[in-house]
Amino acid sequence: MQVSSPSLVAQDPAEAPWGWSRQFRMPVFKPGTRVRRAGSWETVSHVALRRQDLAVYLVGRAEPVDPLDLELEPTLFTTARVPERH
Repeated sequence: MQVSSPSLVAQDPAEAPWGWSRQFRMPVFKPGTRVRRAGSWETVSHVALRRQDLAVYLVGRAEPVDPLDLELEPTLFTTARVPERH
């Protein structure tokens, strides 16, 4: 009786891991970024992680804003390695 073992052959580096795609989009909140909130444009002052939640602070406001209340064009990211350019 033969027992099959999982292949030890390395995956093709161009192939994305299971469950991943080669690219994804995500909004990036950082100081100075212009965002839309309730129809008006505002500027991000700073961001903080609090109790595993993202808190976005806007210029001129003391209280954080829920990132879901903000509109921002998502940034495109890639999961593939890109060679360094010198």
